[in-house]
Amino acid sequence: MNHLLKLKEALRMCLFLTAILFCTIACEKKGAELVLDSNSTINVEDLLPNTNTGNLVKQHLRLAMGSGTDAEAKYQQSLERLKVNPEAGRVLYDTYKKVPAQHYMFRTMIVEALKQLRSPASMAFLDEIASDRIPEDSAPENAEIDTRIDEIVIRITAVEGLTLLASDSLVDANEALMGLTNHGDLTVRQMAARGYIKSSVGSAVEKIEALKSKLPKEEHWYLSLEDTNIKTVAHPEMPEKFEIIEKEAKNSPKVIQQ
Repeated sequence: MNHLLKLKEALRMCLFLTAILFCTIACEKKGAELVLDSNSTINVEDLLPNTNTGNLVKQHLRLAMGSGTDAEAKYQQSLERLKVNPEAGRVLYDTYKKVPAQHYMFRTMIVEALKQLRSPASMAFLDEIASDRIPEDSAPENAEIDTRIDEIVIRITAVEGLTLLASDSLVDANEALMGLTNHGDLTVRQMAARGYIKSSVGSAVEKIEALKSKLPKEEHWYLSLEDTNIKTVAHPEMPEKFEIIEKEAKNSPKVIQQ
């Protein structure tokens, strides 16, 4: 797994741990409010249809934030129910489009569910989400947060979904990944290129050459079949004191492939 995947998983874990810390779900009409953190409350009744599929999706999103010894088993059982429901992908995508942009955690949860469906029927939804432009930071005055990172996590979660489908030999997903190497964000381009190269469709060597002819030379560093062994990467020394610095970069940071 390369540096970028490690960074993304760390970001996602922080999001989910924060959500679990503050999560409360009122049910019976219990279920109307999903409190994702101290400042973010979503009324799922307003977003999901009152149908069998809508209720399955609602329950699945609750279980995604569950805890306890049987939480994973319940989540997997719920996922299997969604996988055999032909309407699940459409309901998830329609719900995603209704969620206000600032609810990054909930949006990420929905895209993660779409990804986990591993359904060809959801491919177009994942592609559209991944293709969306990354908006400017909505809180540039706040040095402690950068909403662009939240948006990037959503995009690359969708790219991961396409990568899973391409690994299942879905040609359209493979082509979608190639198309995403035109994305305006470096992180999305890198993740899409890596997924495209490693898909089971076509020759990896030929795909690398095609990408080299398409992408600028300064981005050829991430066109590789090799993964970085994280154990071989030197860890930086931790400073005695952390300082919050003003935001500078407009684009995603470049992750060097070791």
